[in-house]
Amino acid sequence: MLGWDPYRYAGHGRSSWELLALTDVELGRADLVLRANLVQMTERRLISYNAGFIQTGTAVPLVERVNSMLGREFPGIELHHNCDFRNTLVLRDAGIDPALLVCPEPHDHEGTEFEAGRLIAGRDAGSEAVAARLNRYLVRVAEVLAGEPANMIFPWSASRSVALPTFRDNTGFTGRCAIVGCMDFLKGIAKAGGIDFFEVGNGRPDTDYAGKGAKVLELFEAGYSFVVCHINSPDEAAHMHDREMKIRCIEAIDRHVLTPAVEYLRSRPEELGGLMVAPDHYTNLLLGPVRADAHSVHPVPFVLWNDRDCDGVSRFDEESVREGRFGASPVNHLELLRLLGVVRPGARLLSQHEGEPPPGPGLASWPPRELR
Repeated sequence: MLGWDPYRYAGHGRSSWELLALTDVELGRADLVLRANLVQMTERRLISYNAGFIQTGTAVPLVERVNSMLGREFPGIELHHNCDFRNTLVLRDAGIDPALLVCPEPHDHEGTEFEAGRLIAGRDAGSEAVAARLNRYLVRVAEVLAGEPANMIFPWSASRSVALPTFRDNTGFTGRCAIVGCMDFLKGIAKAGGIDFFEVGNGRPDTDYAGKGAKVLELFEAGYSFVVCHINSPDEAAHMHDREMKIRCIEAIDRHVLTPAVEYLRSRPEELGGLMVAPDHYTNLLLGPVRADAHSVHPVPFVLWNDRDCDGVSRFDEESVREGRFGASPVNHLELLRLLGVVRPGARLLSQHEGEPPPGPGLASWPPRELR
C-alpha cells in the first residue's frame, strides 16, 4: 500500500520489519528472524494466540527468564521483546532461505493441537536441520515457562535482512511524510523508508483512538503532506472472534480519527488532496455459509474522498463498491498512491517478476460528497 513491491522488498515475512524497530539488534546476511508470539497451550492445544492478550509488564520477565536460562544452551538463538505478546526470534548463521521453513501462524490455528518438538518443519535437508534446532529450543522454552499464563512461544513469519529505497526515491514524492501507529513492523518500515514515525496507542482493541486522531491533525498543522494512520484494533478483534468488539473498534475509528480528518480537510479546501480508507486484508471473511479465520488475499474494498469527484455509491461496504468508478475490476494495491496523487507522473511502482504472481489487488470506489 505504501508503494514498495513486496516481491522485491518483503524479505519473505513481517519479522524483518519488526526487528528493525529494535534499535540495538542487527541482522547478518546468513541470519534468520521470526515473529514469536507468547501463547497459551493446554496440553497440546493452542487456546490463545496472544496468551490472553498478555501485556508488556507481564511478558518482559518471561522473555528475560527464557534468555537467562537458555542462552548458553542455545548459542545463536536470541529472543527479543517487542510489545505485549509480540517478540522477535533471531537465529544466527542459519544460512537458508526463509521460504523453506514451514511455520503455522498462531492466530489462524487456535484450537489446533501442536507438539512443540515438531512445530516447525523444513522443505529440504538444510531447512529441516534448522527446524530441528528450533523445535528443540521450543521444547525447552515450554519447560521454562510451565505454569505461566504464557507457557510457550510460537515462531512464524520467517524472514531475512531487508533494505528499502526511501519512500521519496521510490515515489518521487518530496513532501513531509509520517506514519501514526504503534506496531513494530510499521516502525521498521518507516525507519527503512525514511518516513517519520509517531508512536501513539497500542495494538489492542483498547488503543488510544482519540490520541491517534489528534496526532493526525497535529501533523497536518505542522506541514506534513502525507500521513498514514494505522489502527490494528479491528484486525485483532477479528482474530479474537469478537464481532461486537470489532464493530466498536470501527465505530471508534469513525468517531475519533476519520471524522476529525474529514472535517479538517473540508474546512481547508486549498489543502485537500485525497483521503483513503482501506483495510490491508480481510480477516474472518465470509466464504459461503461459514467465516474463514485466516487472512485472505481476496480484493479488499477501499474508499477515496476528495470532496470533488463523485460516483453513485453511497455506502462503503464490500458489495456497494463494486458499483463504483473502480469497481469493475480489481485495482493493484501498488496503484493506490497514484490514485491519491502521491506518486510523481511517470513513476513506475509495479514490478512483475517471472514465475511469481502479481501483488494482491483491491476494489475502489469514490463516494458522493457526504462520506458515510
